[in-house]
Amino acid sequence: MQRLSSSIRARPWEWLLLVALVISYPLSAALTPAWSVENGILENLQVVALALGMLHALTAFRASRPARSAMLALCAAPVWLLLAARELSWGRVWLPASGQTLAGAAAAFAWLQPLVRPLVLALVLWMLFAAWRHRVHQPLRSALARRTPWLCLGIVLAAGIGSTCAEGHMGCALDLPVTRSQAIEELVELVAYSALVMIQYSLLQKAWPRTAGKVQSRAA
Repeated sequence: MQRLSSSIRARPWEWLLLVALVISYPLSAALTPAWSVENGILENLQVVALALGMLHALTAFRASRPARSAMLALCAAPVWLLLAARELSWGRVWLPASGQTLAGAAAAFAWLQPLVRPLVLALVLWMLFAAWRHRVHQPLRSALARRTPWLCLGIVLAAGIGSTCAEGHMGCALDLPVTRSQAIEELVELVAYSALVMIQYSLLQKAWPRTAGKVQSRAA
């Protein structure tokens, strides 16, 4: 019973993320529209969170080699890259806002757009093959058995529903001004990405071989 309780008990930072999700609604009323526009402050913070997730995955990969959990971390890294690229509209956010410069920049940038889908497909296929080849489900299952971050998973699910409603998709819409709906969408997405980073941290920490620390201590 004690082991089961410890495997589902939430940590303080998970409760903080829940609080952040709850206050996203009232906080959206206090933010100026500039915060939630394309390539605005909130979206840039999302990219920072995603970049931290990828950096953590790559760091965990290097630190845990040659254990199988290293490949679990490596397979997670491209997911963060794809999410960040999506938030950056595959680079289109760096185009000038308007004018003749926009037309020239868009023309110079156009060569990349046809390559996006093939590159994404190739990356996803590599991740699936690497995950199958190295049996990464085994350290993942072991990590989930030791501790499942249920609260963070629930936060991601709730944030996804909130973002969907803020965008007015799937028959769910908020009776709010567009600018406030955009703010809610960006806020809950920021919370969701932060929760995903914490989920990865928790799982990779539990997937880490228990002998790794002992080996490093002896080497030191």
